[in-house]
Amino acid sequence: MDEKDKLSAIENYLKALFPGCVIENTWDSKSRRYMFHVGAPTGETKHTIGISSEFVGDNPPEDIVICLKLYNLKGYLEVFGNKEVLVTNDGINPDGIRPLVMK
Repeated sequence: MDEKDKLSAIENYLKALFPGCVIENTWDSKSRRYMFHVGAPTGETKHTIGISSEFVGDNPPEDIVICLKLYNLKGYLEVFGNKEVLVTNDGINPDGIRPLVMK
């Protein structure tokens, strides 16, 4: 599957969630993440979403969008605002928030 198709699917999903906002996509080679920035019409960054290269590489475009819906990306963004959230094959983790490990 072409990587551009996968990134376009993510961008189109974000455009549908945030009409009127500008969606920017960059590659962060240090963290090996695709970074999506949702900008308000005022130019202010509303949301930052990091998406792991493994998540993009492992899933076809239609599954990526399904996962973003099932993972409740919209809900996480509403709760965490402009704090970065990270999407992986395991789900969503807001940056700096570490899940508790059950013992």
